[in-house]
Amino acid sequence: MPLSETACEIFGFFRETHRKPGARMTMATLDAHFGTDPVVAVAVSELKQLGYVTVPDAGTVELTDLGFDAIHRSIA
Repeated sequence: MPLSETACEIFGFFRETHRKPGARMTMATLDAHFGTDPVVAVAVSELKQLGYVTVPDAGTVELTDLGFDAIHRSIA
């Protein structure tokens, strides 16, 4: 299943700024970078459903081991 454009952009942002599994990013950071468009939340949900990130609370996105491997294999 191909990732949406926004999900790929979020992955790219993780790749640029967070270089380890378990890295966390706040939704406020994503909103500051991508804007408050609802499509960002949808993309985070997409990444969560695929197991690439977890959402420990409403304001945090955490990169999983699977997500870390994926961004470094350049599938996103």
